[in-house]
Amino acid sequence: MRIKRLDLIAFGPFTKVHLEFNSEDPGLHIIFGANEVGKSSSLRALKALLFGFPERTPDNFIHSNEQLLVGGCLTRTGGNEIEFLRRKKRKMDLLDRDENPIDPSALAPYLHGTDAEIFESLYGLDHDILVQGG
Repeated sequence: MRIKRLDLIAFGPFTKVHLEFNSEDPGLHIIFGANEVGKSSSLRALKALLFGFPERTPDNFIHSNEQLLVGGCLTRTGGNEIEFLRRKKRKMDLLDRDENPIDPSALAPYLHGTDAEIFESLYGLDHDILVQGG
């Protein structure tokens, strides 16, 4: 799976922000910046997009829980891609670009069995985790 785009539509400090990772060549993307600019929020948004929003979230300080919405585009080997949205809801939270519900199993070929815990331990490195590991 490759992340082609992350859409921070209504999440944390962001409204209608799009992060493009659309490179023809494989590689590593690093998001960096000053304190309090939204790096950790972006990581939580990616995790919410892939695996769903947690029951309680610190990312509703501008947008209410009912408004929280992230989107994105994933690609996989062979050129297949999926564009989708995820809203903070208990049921039918995974949506197509027209906001129609889609089956969560549609993401399985892109996630290759990775769950939220594995994702966070392998890819969700933040400052606190790096300090703990040091």
